[in-house]
Amino acid sequence: MQNDIRAELIKQFPAEVVEIMDAVGTTCYICPTCKRVVALKNDKCESCGQVLSWSYIRQSEAAKGMRTATLKFEVASDFVQGDCRKCPLSYIAKENNESVYQCPLKMRTNCKLEIF
Repeated sequence: MQNDIRAELIKQFPAEVVEIMDAVGTTCYICPTCKRVVALKNDKCESCGQVLSWSYIRQSEAAKGMRTATLKFEVASDFVQGDCRKCPLSYIAKENNESVYQCPLKMRTNCKLEIF
């Protein structure tokens, strides 16, 4: 249940839509989270609830299937990159009957957070 709450909280941060061309050459826009088509200028994806941003759309991102997102938040002064115990995004999950810290972005062993 905690994973569901964290996933829903992350969806409240606007994510840029991705522009793609379908097989017949029509321009479509897809949700970056669930990869489903969204209507032009919708504020939210009707399929998954992701808040959408239309301010910066790049075609090249659709071709790669990935794009770069930036999320800024405050962390404790003693936080260091890769310290999942102190990361506000991490959550506690059960793995082999043990509690472990997990990264919802799947970056546990390769943390890409930038500290400013």
